[in-house]
Amino acid sequence: MKKRILIGFLALIVATAFLTSGAAVSDPEEFQARLLTGGMQYSETVKKIKIGIDGYTTPEEVLDLLRIQSEQGYEPFMTAFRALNKGIFFPIGARGIKIIIHGAHSVPTEKGRQIQLFTQRQPWDVDSNQRIDNRFPFMVIELNLDSKGNGTGKFYEQASIRLTPQRTFAMDGYNSPPKQLWDVKLVK
Repeated sequence: MKKRILIGFLALIVATAFLTSGAAVSDPEEFQARLLTGGMQYSETVKKIKIGIDGYTTPEEVLDLLRIQSEQGYEPFMTAFRALNKGIFFPIGARGIKIIIHGAHSVPTEKGRQIQLFTQRQPWDVDSNQRIDNRFPFMVIELNLDSKGNGTGKFYEQASIRLTPQRTFAMDGYNSPPKQLWDVKLVK
């Protein structure tokens, strides 16, 4: 009898630790926004984009990436980074591809929150032609939202990132000015 109580108590402690670690996935979120693509000199097009977030990156996941990077190097780190799936980003009703989001943070701000999304750099719009700089192998999306889920944002097509001691991702630099996102709305 005492053994069963002890096992039940230990199971409760493990479950509580798991849920409070941030590993529990909250309800998925879906955002829509408009993106000024910055095409030709006098003809910029606007694309409607959709961002789906299935969950946010936990401190434990970042700690694992830090460990892999320090012990095994860059390629194993990138393999582990690409294995994380936190959501998707894609243009609506246009030719393009769905991009898997590998890192996601939601940071409270004075007026709402900032969502930061991280993925490996890749072509996302078949109509655009980018010059590639290998020093910036990531893409970063920032959404600045008010308490109702509305706001603006920025899309960095070529960025570098770092892992912080606070167990988060952070943008370290970027190659070209960000594309502006506006009319950002939480739709689900």
